[in-house]
Amino acid sequence: MKKKIVSVLLCMVTVTSMLGGCGSAGTQSGAAASDTAKEAVAGASKSADSASAVSADASSGSSALSADAQQAIADRKAKAQKDGKYEKIVVSFFDWTGKPAGLDRINADICKYTEDALGLDVELQIIDSAAYGDDMKLMLSSGEQVDLFSTCALGYNVCINNGYVMDLEEDDLLSKYGTGISAAVRKDYLDACRVGGTLYGIPPIKDYAIQTAAVCIGQEYLDGIGYDYSSLQADNLGYAKVTWDDINGIFKQLHTKYPDKFVMAIQDNGLSQGSSVDPVGGDYYGGLLDPQNSLKVEDVYTSDTFKEWCQRAYDWNQAGYISQDALTDDTGASAKVKSGSYMAMMACSKPGYKTQISGECGRDMAVFDVGNSFMSSSSVSAFPWCINQNTEDPVAAMQVLNALYSDPVLSNYLCWGEEGKEYKVNSDTSITYADGVDANNSQYYPNVLWMMPNPYVAHVWQGDPLDIGQQMATFNDSCECKSKALGFTWDNSDVSSEYTALKNAYDQYAPQVVFGFTAPEEGIKQLDDALKAAGLDDYMAAKQEALDKWAKESGVQ
Repeated sequence: MKKKIVSVLLCMVTVTSMLGGCGSAGTQSGAAASDTAKEAVAGASKSADSASAVSADASSGSSALSADAQQAIADRKAKAQKDGKYEKIVVSFFDWTGKPAGLDRINADICKYTEDALGLDVELQIIDSAAYGDDMKLMLSSGEQVDLFSTCALGYNVCINNGYVMDLEEDDLLSKYGTGISAAVRKDYLDACRVGGTLYGIPPIKDYAIQTAAVCIGQEYLDGIGYDYSSLQADNLGYAKVTWDDINGIFKQLHTKYPDKFVMAIQDNGLSQGSSVDPVGGDYYGGLLDPQNSLKVEDVYTSDTFKEWCQRAYDWNQAGYISQDALTDDTGASAKVKSGSYMAMMACSKPGYKTQISGECGRDMAVFDVGNSFMSSSSVSAFPWCINQNTEDPVAAMQVLNALYSDPVLSNYLCWGEEGKEYKVNSDTSITYADGVDANNSQYYPNVLWMMPNPYVAHVWQGDPLDIGQQMATFNDSCECKSKALGFTWDNSDVSSEYTALKNAYDQYAPQVVFGFTAPEEGIKQLDDALKAAGLDDYMAAKQEALDKWAKESGVQ
């Protein structure tokens, strides 16, 4: 297959493979795996029903394997029996705490199933979120085996520009071997991931809309200050609707009651998860400040919204709510709360979010809603799943990707681990922790369900409605603020050098003001001066030109 390489990062460092092989043709793979498959499919049937609601054009039988796909599987099985070894496909993504303790066991279970179902060994490679971006760039540029990967933390456009990703429709790859993907993902969502007309990635089925500015606080700490969460008015998702003044009042009480803990596990997410500013084109170097009504690209970092977030962080920092290690400690916020040293964090909510964030933080979390629902231009295409341009077997990689979107057995392993070890199935087909297991001692609990290809074909976690997939689809459809630029993607390769200079300037000057260590008026000026010197005006002009062209072609006024 041809490569679209705009720029290639050359690296002389060889990275050692993180995980070993799964098995050989002589391992047990037949009846046991088939029995497991039948049980898992039956247990996940209600979840699979809700998954179909996410896809408007899914139809009965559309996810059946094509003749080409069946033949490819048969050929691989025959080769494995002859060679004594199954071909391996490596699937890479991150979680908040690095490689799970039970990952080798889960990989062995997956291989037993996929050897029979796909004629392949499938190996999950899970990397700590703090290292994922840099590690993946090294592996993708140095030739280490990575066949499928999430572009989260890497950047979809960056992966395209660096030549890491494959055209998924060349040689009819998707149409022949990805019928389950086409059944599960709406065509307009697939089209939103096209860049220059080419489809390089498949979006995870998730909350494309977000409920911005969800402040999450450990319930035990609220109980400690006598705060009655249940008395508050709820939003449409059932979370307490409050103001920032309310949150500041709670933070003050928490700081007084628990002086040995940090109140806020702060992140650089004030714009991305706490506002309705649209990072049109995939970044904030020029964005839409009024995305519901205007396609004007403006300087985000001199906007009132950014100033408000910087002031909020500065006030929290001055009050002692933020760790003085915030500039250097890149541990995920939920992992910090889980450690017991922090009490609160901010994210974005959605249906079922309380269950998700409580699991991530290892404690019951109360969710406060300080924002509104928003769908940005890149909500769908923010971090698609891609096939490595250098994969040795694009057909096998596509068939694994297809299974991740359509196979309940594989999706359950990916999302939840092993039945009886990590989880057990309730009578209503929902699941909960296995006996003696919780969020703190589970050997496999990645806590990145929103990144998984299609979690709605897997089991539903206890506490979430069994129709969570339908509720998510409704949440997406009823979003209060949808960007006029929804579906716009931008190939920024013509200004890739400016992008690199802008990112370097941001990395140098933004953290001090974003985390509240520098007064906003001083820090914002330093940041914006550096961005302007790095070519912000030219970059914004190129982005505006591309957006205007897209709007004209799409009939968007």
